Amino acid sequence: MKHKLSIAVITVITTVMTMILFGYYSHSLFAQETRTPESTYIGLWEGVDQVDGGNSLRSIFPTKSGFRVVGRDTWHGSCGYGDPAVVLAQLDVDQGSLKGTWKLDCQARETAETGDRSFKVRYTYEPRTQTLEETLLDPKTEQPINRIPIVFFRINPR
Repeated sequence: MKHKLSIAVITVITTVMTMILFGYYSHSLFAQETRTPESTYIGLWEGVDQVDGGNSLRSIFPTKSGFRVVGRDTWHGSCGYGDPAVVLAQLDVDQGSLKGTWKLDCQARETAETGDRSFKVRYTYEPRTQTLEETLLDPKTEQPINRIPIVFFRINPR
């Protein structure tokens, strides 16, 4: 009798757990399918610059006029010999990507006051890998400059 009861209990527990997991999985798939293209950009993103090995963070959040980016680079080549930097940007949705201009603020005293540090930038979301690619653009032609884009992974959704 005890053996039959324990098998019944295990069967019930297994069935309930399967239903819970299936329900959770179905809900997460539904949430991904109903996400708007614009909401895919919102969150905290982290990437490693393959050119210089620096760690890059980008926080993207909505505003009334588009999106705002606040970021931090541990090493940025445009700042002297790779000083740390902060980036700020106002971006708009343009053909499925975020596009605009970011202002680079070098953090070391030697480079903080030297020259214009504005860059055109485009962020493109890749749904297959759920990554965000940051591409710097030529300010005159708005074509990608000859630089490896940084690929970002979302580390916090909102």
